[in-house]
Amino acid sequence: MAKVVNIHSGEEVVVEKVPMMECTICESLFDLEGEGGTTGFFGMLMVAFCPFCLSSVLDMANQMLEIEDEE
Repeated sequence: MAKVVNIHSGEEVVVEKVPMMECTICESLFDLEGEGGTTGFFGMLMVAFCPFCLSSVLDMANQMLEIEDEE
């Protein structure tokens, strides 16, 4: 559940379900609450990553930083 406030009128609307998100990388639609993934900001750019792209980016970062997986 989320509360959305119209910045022009000040009217508050309660949203029961988060809408489907579009992945910034692969452009697929995904359910943030049901499937996972993440949203956030790169500087001032809003980004959303589906679970597949998120795990791929994290895996690539681990490889570049030479971080070993813990068992």
